Amino acid sequence: MTIKDIEGEIKKEGSKEIERINKIADNNVKIIEEAIEKHAKNEAEKVRKESENKAELMRRQIIADANIRGKQMIETRKNKLIDQVFDNTKMQILGSEDKEKKEILQVLAETGKKSIKDAEIIVDKKYANLLKGAKSQDLGDFGVVLQSKDGKVKVVNTLNTRLKQMETDLRPRVAEILFA
Repeated sequence: MTIKDIEGEIKKEGSKEIERINKIADNNVKIIEEAIEKHAKNEAEKVRKESENKAELMRRQIIADANIRGKQMIETRKNKLIDQVFDNTKMQILGSEDKEKKEILQVLAETGKKSIKDAEIIVDKKYANLLKGAKSQDLGDFGVVLQSKDGKVKVVNTLNTRLKQMETDLRPRVAEILFA
């Protein structure tokens, strides 16, 4: 065998080895590319699902917030209507005839007398002519104030005071009538 033959043989075996290494490298590259592609698809699917979940959560939050705001708006409107009923009642009493006002003042005075014996009755100056025997003062409200002679015990039976006291009990009933 000559050197050229040996060189040819070495080149031939080298080419085969290079070819074998290239096949292995190509195969490894293919495996790596497939693994990367699979991983990328998995990650993309994971991101897609997370995005869908986040979008669904946001959608639910938006709907829940809208429902809450809607309910708050409804409750606010209902409360305004109930307040309007009490305001209208007050205006109706204040706008009633003197005869009716006199009767109301007498009832308020009698109710207060049950708590204080021999009470001094005080009425606002505007309504002094409607209740005989009452002392007139500037109460700034329709109704009567009763106080003991010594001034220690006082019952305030004015329109605003009575409406505030009654409102707590009457508010649910008014709501039921209005919104049933």
